[in-house]
Amino acid sequence: MVYLSGQVAADTSDATVLGQSKQIFDAIDELLAIAGTDKSRVLSVSAWLTDMGEFADFNSAWDDWVDMENKPTRACVESKLAKPEYLVEVAVTAALPSMAGIISTDKAAAAVGPYNQAIRLADGMVFVSGCIGLKPGSGEMVGDTIEVQTAQALSNMREILAAAGAAPSDVVKTMILLEDISDFAEVNTMYKDFFGEGRVPARSTFAVKSLPKGAKVEIECMAVAP
Repeated sequence: MVYLSGQVAADTSDATVLGQSKQIFDAIDELLAIAGTDKSRVLSVSAWLTDMGEFADFNSAWDDWVDMENKPTRACVESKLAKPEYLVEVAVTAALPSMAGIISTDKAAAAVGPYNQAIRLADGMVFVSGCIGLKPGSGEMVGDTIEVQTAQALSNMREILAAAGAAPSDVVKTMILLEDISDFAEVNTMYKDFFGEGRVPARSTFAVKSLPKGAKVEIECMAVAP
């Protein structure tokens, strides 16, 4: 496995998301090559934008870069970055040459961009893209409240895990993104019910400025299938 730290533009005199994103993807290609792999084996990508209004420009650079035959999972949120001149940051997890399979199920909401619901490695590692409260099939938001959106996001996650041959008890790491940190208590209660007692996964939780589709919560995870 190859874990790349968050990459930012080396030349911030280019004050555009498109330009900085292209720089970042070029740097990622170089780092992956040094590690003995390439973008066709990228499993998951986390992207942070200082302004989600620039998402289309980021996505344009993404479309030019990503291997469309082997699209990774992806989460993209709006957030402050380390320096004001940084407009975008991208972190990547990739596999070394090995078998990596795409996971897809119509029992969960479809991916809303050029990424997959999940990727499973030959060793059983499963990387699930960020799940939000979209209904399977229609792709419509299930409702406006944090409770119904969290329930649907977790349901989508459960179905994707099942398609990969895993279950909530196999999850080893999660990341929760909240539009409003004051919703943490409600989400935490439902999260606890979802994973139950005993061994629960490692977790990080962040409040972000905005999420895709106007979602209030997004949850992604990594699991080890039996």
